[in-house]
Amino acid sequence: MALAPDTTKMTAERMKDFFAAWDAHDVELIVSFFTPDGAYFASIGPDGDGTAFRGIDEVRRGVAAFLETYRKAYYTDTQLMIVGDHGVAQWTFHGTTADGQEINYRGVDILEFVGDRIKVKDAFRKERSAPIGG
Repeated sequence: MALAPDTTKMTAERMKDFFAAWDAHDVELIVSFFTPDGAYFASIGPDGDGTAFRGIDEVRRGVAAFLETYRKAYYTDTQLMIVGDHGVAQWTFHGTTADGQEINYRGVDILEFVGDRIKVKDAFRKERSAPIGG
């Protein structure tokens, strides 16, 4: 007897639930969206991948560290595009640092999916600085 092919796919609704979990600061719920071998590449860090968290335990650690670093964190203006097993999420991030500074910036996540779970979340953001050429 042949097994039926897995037709589970990532949907925009499920991605909205993923961002709602970030807004709720629910580490375990966020992590539940990832595959066991998933990866989260934070937008800042010491190398080309920002700060890389590979594997579910490291993803959990990275998500917790992010939410501890940016208190009162939430996303607005989220726009999603899913094409097969890849996706892009464009967003505005708002948060408060440990010293009370309010921040916000625009960014994107480039995502890779396996079924309806996230294998890779690679975050990029606009960094505020003096203007180029100015």
